[in-house]
Amino acid sequence: MNNKVRGGSKSSAGPRTHPAPVGLQAGPWEGEAERLPGIYALLFVLPREMTVTVGRLGRLAFPGGCYVYVGSGMAGVGTRIRHHLRPHPHPRWHLDYLLPHGKAAAIIAGHTSQPLECPLATSLGRQFKVFPRFGSSDCRCRGHLFHSEELPPVASAVLDAIQCLGCEPLVLPISTWRAPAKGQARRRR
Repeated sequence: MNNKVRGGSKSSAGPRTHPAPVGLQAGPWEGEAERLPGIYALLFVLPREMTVTVGRLGRLAFPGGCYVYVGSGMAGVGTRIRHHLRPHPHPRWHLDYLLPHGKAAAIIAGHTSQPLECPLATSLGRQFKVFPRFGSSDCRCRGHLFHSEELPPVASAVLDAIQCLGCEPLVLPISTWRAPAKGQARRRR
């Protein structure tokens, strides 16, 4: 299947706020597949420049535009992704402070039991602006958050990097990961 990100026209009002369509592979990632270990890249858009307090990192300035956050979930990558997409009264990870200010666009993940989060971050750090120490307090990486003016280049770079690391990238729409409405239980398989 073709995993290329197709571009659209760029608005003169700033960065694209809606992602280009992304090809799906392997359908929704649910059930047992959701509980497998892996790496992921969460792509999102901040509509404008803003300053956000991010835990012990303090107040950080973020330009408007497209972002990718790299992480892993060795006890189940799907569980980690669901965590990030829920609101948090007491944020745990750096991304939990920033993501509520933006709009999640897509998730690109790969199943692996190997520690490939840092190699993925290193690859993206060669191509995009890195936010120092963001998401990397438990490793020696410069950071795990990257910025780009547009979504298609960063999505393509993530797809390529995950493939180069030996994983089959799964491109998933955010709608697959939305939590059920309050009072509704999530359907178990």
